Amino acid sequence: MNNDKKRILVVEDDEEMKSLLKGFVEKEGYEADFVEKGTYAFKKLITESFSLIITDIQIPGFSGLDILPGLKKLQPETPIIVITAFGDQEVQRRAYEMGATVYLEKPICFDELRELIHGIISPKEKS
Repeated sequence: MNNDKKRILVVEDDEEMKSLLKGFVEKEGYEADFVEKGTYAFKKLITESFSLIITDIQIPGFSGLDILPGLKKLQPETPIIVITAFGDQEVQRRAYEMGATVYLEKPICFDELRELIHGIISPKEKS
């Protein structure tokens, strides 16, 4: 296994969005691991390290906002991108207060996501 390959944990329950993100992340040269619920994300973070976490807000069980403090507690240095189709300024404010590094609203602009991911994970490669 290539130890230089960056790993991204994606917390997303929508199959279409998972498929889009999987194709995108792999095309960008990252390894992606997907879970549908926040509790599954916690289990992954206890035993595995990730370079980035991407979480939707609307997930089964605890919301993406609810799990942010736990994600930060388990891997405090790991940046988190929060995505949502149901956002507003209050949701955005809460996301940042609870530990989000970046907040994006759907539909996602994949060019913007590419720039964000490369800037967050590989800042040395920015020109």
